[in-house]
Amino acid sequence: MLHIKIDDLPENVSMYQAVEYCYSNEVRFIWSRLKDGMSVLIRCEKQIIPYLQLIIKKKLTKEGKQIAIIDGRSDSSEAMQTSRITKIVNHFRDIVYSSETDKIFLLPYLDIITSIAHGALSMEGKEVMTIIHENPFLVLAAFEDPDFPIPDLIAQAFPAKTELVGIPRNKLHKLITRSEARKFAEKELNVMELYKYISGLNPVKLRQIMQIFDSKADYNADMPEMSKEYFRELREYTATGNANLSGICLERDIAGYSDVKKKIRENILGLLERAFKSGDVKEIEKIEGIIPKGIIFQGPPGTGKTLFAKGIAEAINATVHIVSGPELKSKWVGQGEANIRRLFARARSTAPSVIVFDEIDSIASHRSGESDGGSQAHHSMVNQLLTELDGFRKEELIFVVGTTNFVTSLDEAFLRPGRFEYQIEIGYPKWEDRRAILSLYNEKLQTNLDDKDLDNLADWTERPTETFTPHTGDHLNAIMRNLKRHLINKGIEVVTGKDLISWLNKKSKIHKLSEKEEKVVAIHEIGHALMYHKYDRVDEIKRITIESGLTNALGMVEAKRKDLNMYTQSNLRQEISICLGGYSAEKIVFGEYSTGASQDLVRATFIAEDMVKRYGMGNLGVPRSYLDERGNANPYFYNVISPQVDAILIEILKEVTDYLTENKGLLDRLCENLLKERTLDKDQFEKVLQQ
Repeated sequence: MLHIKIDDLPENVSMYQAVEYCYSNEVRFIWSRLKDGMSVLIRCEKQIIPYLQLIIKKKLTKEGKQIAIIDGRSDSSEAMQTSRITKIVNHFRDIVYSSETDKIFLLPYLDIITSIAHGALSMEGKEVMTIIHENPFLVLAAFEDPDFPIPDLIAQAFPAKTELVGIPRNKLHKLITRSEARKFAEKELNVMELYKYISGLNPVKLRQIMQIFDSKADYNADMPEMSKEYFRELREYTATGNANLSGICLERDIAGYSDVKKKIRENILGLLERAFKSGDVKEIEKIEGIIPKGIIFQGPPGTGKTLFAKGIAEAINATVHIVSGPELKSKWVGQGEANIRRLFARARSTAPSVIVFDEIDSIASHRSGESDGGSQAHHSMVNQLLTELDGFRKEELIFVVGTTNFVTSLDEAFLRPGRFEYQIEIGYPKWEDRRAILSLYNEKLQTNLDDKDLDNLADWTERPTETFTPHTGDHLNAIMRNLKRHLINKGIEVVTGKDLISWLNKKSKIHKLSEKEEKVVAIHEIGHALMYHKYDRVDEIKRITIESGLTNALGMVEAKRKDLNMYTQSNLRQEISICLGGYSAEKIVFGEYSTGASQDLVRATFIAEDMVKRYGMGNLGVPRSYLDERGNANPYFYNVISPQVDAILIEILKEVTDYLTENKGLLDRLCENLLKERTLDKDQFEKVLQQ
């Protein structure tokens, strides 16, 4: 029933009727358990408790059951200054110890009394807990609001539990009146369009909001903007509390990354749009069953993972709840799990919602087998998060996004189908992505660069940053903001051409090299490049330069290495050879090494160590791994690993040195050209090779 005829809707709906109909199945469950003498813990929002109490009391009274509501309402026998909480505890104690235990007790405020503050129960909470556990045959119906979780020790006294959350879609047609529906349509109400904004409300709050609309003008087909305005206003009422609307448009505010946007559109937004437009119940249910509700955005820092999550939220007009691990963790036992329950409850109440766990690996990493307090607390938080992920109704528009730099560190349970089953990699921006990002900031910051300057800037940012990482969106944003400050301080409108590159180089604090230092750098870089030539991999070279633009890399060979699905022993030896090419060339020409090879040696050693400890490629001919169960080198075998690593490096260094010595004339000629041109691209490099 996705389009409801307005004339078929009820004329009036009371709060009592709304709660009774919306939660009829849950009420039936509560009634049956209490009737059979079983205590029930009811998780719901405080707004609906007065109506639930009346409904439950009415049904049980018909069965001849006696009901006592322990709510601490004023009693003339107690002093006026006595607090409500104290009255509740006194009332409960008195009625239990006065031999009236055959009654069914309704406790609407048990959660408030027993909610833990600063890691400990209050005196009243301890007394109530004692009464409950001293009288195991009491039949209780207690209520728990998401903001006031009941401690596990008390919750254990309730063998039956139920949760009343949101509004089932198939109940909506009994919760809205004809008059209210006519504010959104003339003859037929589109349930899908309305439901996405009210799915997380409780029926009392829904009735309160709908009553506000009841006094407004009816929808007029000649004024279609009325409907849009009413839906916008409805969203403002439902996006309450600490929830925020995104404001980040996937297309307008996020530049580049067309492949990532395509995946989001095809696997999430496009399917949702199709469901909203469909009038076929079965088709909608099929679509809702395949849309991934848990998404992992993986990639390096600064690449815009959280920004893409906000873009999804904006596309479906969802509220955004962004949290990090430290925000959820607590030194108090049970508080971390309570924080997660509270987060999901708020997301449901403001649906459609997107929950973003920034750096989710901080709370969802692999569970260890340790039994210490810290490990147990971590396990409990992981288990609670898994419980919440499994607890969604498929029609609820709630998405959970986890961002991480290390997807391999996540607990395997999170990555199974039905949870975080869909993963999107958001890597470093390519040239066209950087160009688009720079263009976006150029427009926003009004730095007035033309297309040629933007192209040059995208070229310039091909080089690594000072921390040897590629430029990210954050780096590009910083460059453009720096440029805008420069323009304001100089009182000019734009800086272009060579002046722009000169400004960039100055900002990068590039040091002027002496003639001798330049030759050392040139020989070093040509040594690397010739090793590419040795292995017929010149096509991977983009440029060879002695003007890297970096403070910690005086020159570089920029290369786009081919991505392989697997590496052979020969592939890895080639990588080590390329690393050692500059180191060896310096020794051949100058008779000594410089400090410029430090990073090359780190990489070469790392590859050689992996060959020995991980891949069984050592020189002992033993097909084994030297890793422990956590994937680290086993300390017991350090004395076996190290000699094999040394042997590999020494053997490959000799091969590199022999090759470069044989081609010393080519090494010198290429060095002379590089010193003259400052930068050689692939074509220039190949031209010298052919001379």
